[in-house]
Amino acid sequence: MLTDQEKMNNALKEMLFHEESMGKKYADLAQQITDSKLQQMLQGMEMGARNHYGTLSQKMTSLGIV
Repeated sequence: MLTDQEKMNNALKEMLFHEESMGKKYADLAQQITDSKLQQMLQGMEMGARNHYGTLSQKMTSLGIV
């Protein structure tokens, strides 16, 4: 059985992986689309995912999660 700390560590790692994956997907889609408004929207979504990734990464570092 996992401790609460282990559950939190796993959840944060899962969120970090998710944000990284979404950032890559948005970037790939933005490159494939020719409509500039959609490209801008996807680039904004990519930036949001990358910002979330950075925030999660900092939080994990401060909590000693590797």
